[in-house]
Amino acid sequence: MEGHAPSWPRFTKRGAMMKNNHLSNREKGISLVELMIVTALLGLVMAGMYNMFVHQQKSYSVQDHVSAMQQNARVGLEYMVKDIRMAGYVPERIPFDAFDPPVPEPKKPAPGADVAGQPFTDGDDEDIEEATATSITFQADIDNDATTETVRYALNGTDLTMEVWEWNAASSSWGSSTGPQVIAQDIENLAFTYGVLSDDYGVNNDLDDDGNDGADEEGELKTWNVATDGALGNALRRHIRQVSITMNARSEVKDPVYTDPVVGDHYRRRALTSNINLRNIT
Repeated sequence: MEGHAPSWPRFTKRGAMMKNNHLSNREKGISLVELMIVTALLGLVMAGMYNMFVHQQKSYSVQDHVSAMQQNARVGLEYMVKDIRMAGYVPERIPFDAFDPPVPEPKKPAPGADVAGQPFTDGDDEDIEEATATSITFQADIDNDATTETVRYALNGTDLTMEVWEWNAASSSWGSSTGPQVIAQDIENLAFTYGVLSDDYGVNNDLDDDGNDGADEEGELKTWNVATDGALGNALRRHIRQVSITMNARSEVKDPVYTDPVVGDHYRRRALTSNINLRNIT
């Protein structure tokens, strides 16, 4: 129709304000419900991460203690093996040779008796003074100073201890003990067995002790377990040619995810063994 303007949608000021308010409300952020949901989810994630961290820390701590236990026991065993292997090496008994200087001049008198007032004391001077199921005492120059020491290894509670007396040639007597020195800790068990000559030069028992189809062969050794075979007195100790050690160590702390199949507790354990040939005793 002529003379009339086009019909456009009416856009009022009020309508524009309502639209702007609607957009403004949407841009203000998340609601309280949404915030609570996010917080709860974040809390679950953090709790899981914390539990994983604590578990890993405990696992690391247990492994650290297990490693320390193994190292501690290994060092203690190495000390014993090194010293026991020297049993019978008494430099004062070696004939002096001017061309062989380890023995000092003038020659010192050799020990003539054992250390007084000890569990192993019997008045005799022996290469191996004591050989029980849980302790061993012997004479040797363990520090290579041309002076003999009497050395005793034993278990004191859960401590592997070493005690030393040094021979005093000037007074022809044994010096004072150093006192039991702790070599290794957390040792549950220490056991010695002995290889004793069982041929005609040792314990003549007319038995095939080594399984080589011959009774009392020269150099044949009988495995001597003090618990079942009895005590090793002076006459038998002279024939010891081998010492076997079994040592059981236990971790200092419990491992909550481990149960010992034998004992039933949560401690980790390790068993170490060694066989020693006494090369200075013939």
